[in-house]
Amino acid sequence: MVDLPDDGLDLALGGDRTPDDIAALVRQVGYEVDERRVTDLALIAAELVGNARQHAEGPWRMRLLRVAERRVVRVEVEDRSPSLLPVLGRPDDPAAGSGLLLVNRLSVHWGFDRHEDRKVVWAEVPTG
Repeated sequence: MVDLPDDGLDLALGGDRTPDDIAALVRQVGYEVDERRVTDLALIAAELVGNARQHAEGPWRMRLLRVAERRVVRVEVEDRSPSLLPVLGRPDDPAAGSGLLLVNRLSVHWGFDRHEDRKVVWAEVPTG
């Protein structure tokens, strides 16, 4: 297990970070997450960052937060396209995308918070 400070991680996402870079960073700072769940968290973070870059305007931010009372780690990705909401793909239609299907399957909860000038897409993974 890996530990991070209680205040979490808040990272501006420039254009030079690849999905593999994001996944590697999440694996390094796994918030006391069980090793088997760190991989899920890394995949979710990479997918949410990739979706934001592909479909929404920047600047983008990624946050990792421990929600101790629910025993989860929450990954959040913020963008500046509040009107472009995430759409869950369909397994029978590869053109519809499967990234959020992966997020849906690997997380215990996911969703988005829409604000006037931005949105935050988030997912939660259990710590154990």
